[in-house]
Amino acid sequence: MRHWCALCAAGLVAVALIAPAIAEDLVVIESSSPQIAVGSVIASGAAITLPAGARAVLVSAAGRTVALAGPYSGTPGSGAAGGDSRLLTALASLVQRKGEETSSVGAVRAGGNAWRFDTVASLADVMAIDLDGGGETCLYDVAGAEVARNPTSPSSNANILNVQTGASAAVQWTKVGARMPWPKSLALEHGQTYIVERPGQSQSTLVTIKVLSAKAPNDLQRAAQLAAAGCEDQARLLLALVAKQAK
Repeated sequence: MRHWCALCAAGLVAVALIAPAIAEDLVVIESSSPQIAVGSVIASGAAITLPAGARAVLVSAAGRTVALAGPYSGTPGSGAAGGDSRLLTALASLVQRKGEETSSVGAVRAGGNAWRFDTVASLADVMAIDLDGGGETCLYDVAGAEVARNPTSPSSNANILNVQTGASAAVQWTKVGARMPWPKSLALEHGQTYIVERPGQSQSTLVTIKVLSAKAPNDLQRAAQLAAAGCEDQARLLLALVAKQAK
């Protein structure tokens, strides 16, 4: 599996370097307008209209981010050609799978992790291991791994158990904030599953770690890389960050 993740990452980087250029089509990753659906592809040169008060964020395969605020009428995809249509297809598919739940990828709510979309401010937030939500979690840097918890959670402590080895460690929140370092006494390994138990909570969460040996060169390619590795919640969270930072 580690070898597969390495190939996945290398392939995405190769796409950016050797794939043929295309006209600058754009994918909608955030929209508050019902007429512009999240996940839709705006062809190069196509005109769109946003009513007053509406906002949309679009991205290109070349990595360009376009933030539009209504009232707007124009052709956002008239920039220089570049990139690869496969990246746009991957991003469109990622957000379309949640498109019926929300008008904005930045507001996609999977389980109880809405707080992560509300508070995400950096790639470190995206890559942190969610102790509350669990699920498939991809990492680039095991040594610098961090855990995240909902700042409004009534419990500040957790016990983490490796299902395969039986090794365990406790996490005690000693500072204000959503992130803390992963306990150094508990090894993080690719393909391993960890049970997270919180005092006072009857249900535990499961986290499965996937280590990616190479980091894609930009946020859009990283989002596609995370989704391809099975870490779709992180991929959507990264796109939410891209949309937040768009100006």
